Amino acid sequence: MTNAELKERLSEAITLLQVPGVGAGRYKKLIKAFGGPGAVLSQPLSRLEEINGISRKTASDIQRHADAQKARAVAAEIIQLGWSALFLEDDDYPVLLKEINDPPPILYRLGLPMDPQEKMIAVVGTRHATEKGRLTAGQLAADLAESGIAVVSGMAEGIDTAAHRGCLNKSGHTVAVWGTSLDRVFPACNKGLAEEIRNRGTIYSEYLPQTRPDKTTFPERNRIISGLCAGTVVVEAGTKSGALITAELAASQGREVFAVPGHPKDRMSIGANDLIRNGACLTTSIDDIFSELPGLKGTILARKFTQLPDMTPAERDITNRLANGAQQLDQLSRAVGLPVDQMMELLLALELKGVIRELAGKRYVLTDGYE
Repeated sequence: MTNAELKERLSEAITLLQVPGVGAGRYKKLIKAFGGPGAVLSQPLSRLEEINGISRKTASDIQRHADAQKARAVAAEIIQLGWSALFLEDDDYPVLLKEINDPPPILYRLGLPMDPQEKMIAVVGTRHATEKGRLTAGQLAADLAESGIAVVSGMAEGIDTAAHRGCLNKSGHTVAVWGTSLDRVFPACNKGLAEEIRNRGTIYSEYLPQTRPDKTTFPERNRIISGLCAGTVVVEAGTKSGALITAELAASQGREVFAVPGHPKDRMSIGANDLIRNGACLTTSIDDIFSELPGLKGTILARKFTQLPDMTPAERDITNRLANGAQQLDQLSRAVGLPVDQMMELLLALELKGVIRELAGKRYVLTDGYE
């Protein structure tokens, strides 16, 4: 996309988003109905009112208060700043984030691009972390990084910083979601970390240039942290920690919530312990995460297998299916869509390569080196 094309797309989207009453939820409904912000802006009043959740007042405001000139100026500033823009209606928008009720209509990015289906886990917690909490967050993030999982957090002081650092120390991919625009580093003490994440990871924000932090922006951004991820891990949280908001949002989005337990009398563990009491998965290592999200580990193994130079597409398919546990010959045959005799040949080839082994009852499993 050229800068001119990007400016036009941004201008249309920002024009719609600046209309009073059109937030992320209504934007999503309108885009689903009409295909794009430009199409929405050109609709007659009667067509806009047909959309569930769009009142006559909102429909009227779309026609009366759209300020294309102001939006073009903002779009030009975004391009000048060198931000990338991911649009909700596009294929490069993060898949899991697209599924929540109120995804950011535009996600602005600095740093490395990501596969929209990238598997991510959030590691969040209090700004007032103990040394033990920081070490725990850093180790969890490091272990996730070594397993090929991207680590998401909010780049706040304390647990967030430890999570980003732990991931970067293992050359993993870390994602910071900001409660400010991308031209406003917050907190200022993390300017060095921000630069490192920009060079080696990814930074996201939904906010337009010159947006400063306030009491609404951080709770709003927390839905993005949880929405990007298959699960959220809370490492230390007091009774009023923003990490508890992220955990609550994760649960409301249908995502898994994990919490690291702490001593009952530890003030910074009260929130995490309460989460466990209310159903969060007690977490002491990434094995607890993989136990609740077995598909996450399966994806890691599948990615590893696809990198093998002598793996055929059919063999990759088989190993992907075995990544989540042992399967019987007939089961694999039906799943892959090949007759049993051909499946036997493929399984034998994989055994000779040392990737799988046969169990009793014609059941097959990945070998120890690939589990």
